[in-house]
Amino acid sequence: MGEKQTKRDLRSDLLLIAALIAWAFFVNRQFRISGLYKDDLYTWSCWGEQSFLQYAFPLDSTRCRFVYWTISWLELGLIGGHLEWIVPINILLNAGLASFLYYFAKRLSGSRTVAFLVGALFLGSHFAYYQIGQLLGLMETLGVFFALLQAYFLYRYLSGKSEGRDFLLALLAYFLNCFTHERYMVLLPMFFYCLLVRRDKKWQRYLLAAGVFLLVQGIRFLMIGTVSPEGTGGTSLKDTFTLQSAITNFGIEGLYTLGINAGPEHLCGRPWEDTSFRVKVMVLFWNLAMLSYLLISFYQLFLSRRYRKRGAEGMKLIRDLIFFAGFWIGCAAASAVTIRVELRWVYVLYAFQLLTVAYLYGIRQASCHARNQDPEAKHRYRFDNAAPLTLLGLVAFLSLVMQQYYRQFIPKIYLFPDQARYNSLADVTYGTYGREVLGKEIIIVGKSYEMNGFTERTFFKTFDPARNGQGTTVRRVDTIYSIGLIHPHMLVLTEDPAHDAFRDVTKAVRDMKCAVEYGYYRDEWMDQRAALRILTQDGDKIRVHVTYPGTLRGDEVITVRTEAGEQSFPLTENETEFVIEATPWSLNRLSFSTNFIVANAAEKRGSTPLAMLVHFETETED
Repeated sequence: MGEKQTKRDLRSDLLLIAALIAWAFFVNRQFRISGLYKDDLYTWSCWGEQSFLQYAFPLDSTRCRFVYWTISWLELGLIGGHLEWIVPINILLNAGLASFLYYFAKRLSGSRTVAFLVGALFLGSHFAYYQIGQLLGLMETLGVFFALLQAYFLYRYLSGKSEGRDFLLALLAYFLNCFTHERYMVLLPMFFYCLLVRRDKKWQRYLLAAGVFLLVQGIRFLMIGTVSPEGTGGTSLKDTFTLQSAITNFGIEGLYTLGINAGPEHLCGRPWEDTSFRVKVMVLFWNLAMLSYLLISFYQLFLSRRYRKRGAEGMKLIRDLIFFAGFWIGCAAASAVTIRVELRWVYVLYAFQLLTVAYLYGIRQASCHARNQDPEAKHRYRFDNAAPLTLLGLVAFLSLVMQQYYRQFIPKIYLFPDQARYNSLADVTYGTYGREVLGKEIIIVGKSYEMNGFTERTFFKTFDPARNGQGTTVRRVDTIYSIGLIHPHMLVLTEDPAHDAFRDVTKAVRDMKCAVEYGYYRDEWMDQRAALRILTQDGDKIRVHVTYPGTLRGDEVITVRTEAGEQSFPLTENETEFVIEATPWSLNRLSFSTNFIVANAAEKRGSTPLAMLVHFETETED
């Protein structure tokens, strides 16, 4: 019977985890990455141009994150040139993190329902925007995972589940996290808290915890020359830290976890002052429901003989609440010391809040169950259980609705307008032309988007299996009049700031600059008879480059008719060029005819046979 029950339990867990994965893909359906920029592009360029040791252990970096960089190296190797895989992989990783949170919450609450709600709420939070919507989201996912893993093993140690093994595993998780993101170094005091509360008399564990911290600092000093963590946005904590700003940031983080977007629009998407009144009322009811749940839980625990008459049980409750609060405070303090609060840093706080709720449910459930073992009191047990479950269901429902409202405004967070632009740049180039875009000259009309030289040089390398871009170049101009004639190796794009996008206007500009009447084709082949109009700007000459892929007899002539008259140009070499006088700032009509054709041509496109390859350029007279 026990084996059958174990199999049923495993089947139930797997079904719920599958449901969490499906929910993760559904709730994150708005995210997409098809082009990289800024930190993501820089990370890719390091991976594409450096060896593993140079990538994972850079000697000139201000960060020391070799655990994250090692895992990132493996992820990028898996993704390769398939940038569209980044978001699905991020979703799967976040779903895996939610599955661990489900497992942890189930251990704390003793309820699959509560544990599933914890995982679903975690995935549905708008705090997850960075984990899903950026290549570097892997770093945040790993950081939250290692923090939860440290808490899991320390909680087992604190609860007396085991002695040394869980303590050592917690130290390992802490060590790995320090080299995933340095802000998690602040979780060191949780080891000493657990040791002191357990009254552990093995002094070696105190020394081991201190030794791991010193080892972390030593490695950091050897690799980057300092133990001081860097701030966000290229700042340094030693230059920007103030106690007042840290306290303010700490308060902002607390408000975020209460459903109040206390930051500006570019950091949170929808600031509290712009939030709709109905959502504000919903946030109020959500907090009231959560507060009611906490008060009922504490009231029922207070009524329990187990907690009133056995001091050890009451101390365990206080001990565990301080444990979860310690992780919350430590993670909040680590994020508060820099110049601003970003939503992605609040995600780990939200996870510990959810675990605390699961813990209270589990310990209250155990208390109520112990108090109502008498068969005559079963109805009281059901009543004691119904109210908190109802409140939890209300909290979960309001939280999901609230978070989905905030998720609508994620595109306004400062990362995503640029992400939308570079997604668009990828879509109208590589997404439209495939690898044919490699080696072309990409001309962008407009300079309202910030695009530095590194981005121009590197962006198209991400689509090249050889990682060098095949000579693809980017040129930015103010107007289409700054461009000469459009040739097959060019693509012309315009900025569309109203939609954070780029538009492919190659055909329109090509037709405007060189309007073909008949006999001339996009690949520069020309028939024996052809006519076209070429727009000249401040130049007054049209240079014609001719290639004849055949054997010359010696009497080949090209005749060109313009408004000024007729000119003849003998073809004495297979490749030659000549200049036609033109009227500036006008459409100059050119009519071509030849006394030769390409013998035995494999195709005939117009009314006359193919004759030659012609390439036009406009130039200014000195």
